[in-house]
Amino acid sequence: MSEQIDPVEAGLTWSISAAADQLGVAAATLRTWDRRYGVGPAERTDGGHRRYTTPDIDRVRTMAELIAAGASPESAARAVLDSGPPVEE
Repeated sequence: MSEQIDPVEAGLTWSISAAADQLGVAAATLRTWDRRYGVGPAERTDGGHRRYTTPDIDRVRTMAELIAAGASPESAARAVLDSGPPVEE
């Protein structure tokens, strides 16, 4: 049996398009949420490309679920950012 890799421990990151595919949200929406509300990846490459970690994806998934349940994007972002550890910039 093969050993499972913990993406957090391994330091794995995903591009914005891979994160968008996992979440079922358009990459443009992820960029907007990052820019407007600060709900985005904790990491960027030297070239400025967004790199999503597992905790980043979990945070954005929660925001998407809150919006789908009827919350405004602003209140969903506030709830997500208030409930988790601070995002390093």
